[in-house]
Amino acid sequence: MVIVLTVTPVIPPAFADSRGDLERSKEYQIKALFLYNSANFVEWPADAFETQASPLRMCLYGAVPFGEFLDVVDGMMVRDRTLAVVRTTDYAKIKQGCHILFVGIEHHRQLEAFFRDLNHLFVLSIGNSQDFARRGGVVNILRTSDQQKFEINLAQAIENGLLISSDLLSLARIINER
Repeated sequence: MVIVLTVTPVIPPAFADSRGDLERSKEYQIKALFLYNSANFVEWPADAFETQASPLRMCLYGAVPFGEFLDVVDGMMVRDRTLAVVRTTDYAKIKQGCHILFVGIEHHRQLEAFFRDLNHLFVLSIGNSQDFARRGGVVNILRTSDQQKFEINLAQAIENGLLISSDLLSLARIINER
């Protein structure tokens, strides 16, 4: 099941000056939609949640320029859980637990240490830098010259206790590295 999120094109004042800024805003909306919709293609085990009523926590760690587009879906239902969007630069807040974790680009230099220190059990980690999925992340969003593509580290997803839909896997470039 795919839930299509309609986002009203809002261009922050800082980005409202040129055609390139409009394209950047469009790219941010696409990334936000990908994060939101990814929750519909991943299954977390019951152990990933404290209770039946626990929310699905989507954490945006660091500078995430498209975070404002995800603020719109905070509190919405995804499957049978309320989505809780947490935007933070505080590592302690993500150590409390995230089901979906987008790692901002400024943290990509220390990914190996980051994933070693973080309990990543049941965490769908998503990034958008070269080799993110090869360095311990689950999903990497890649920008090619004309479109967004993504790769999935299937071995890492399985190690994290996640089941990813074959529908999503069929669209991704699959890598199997730990």
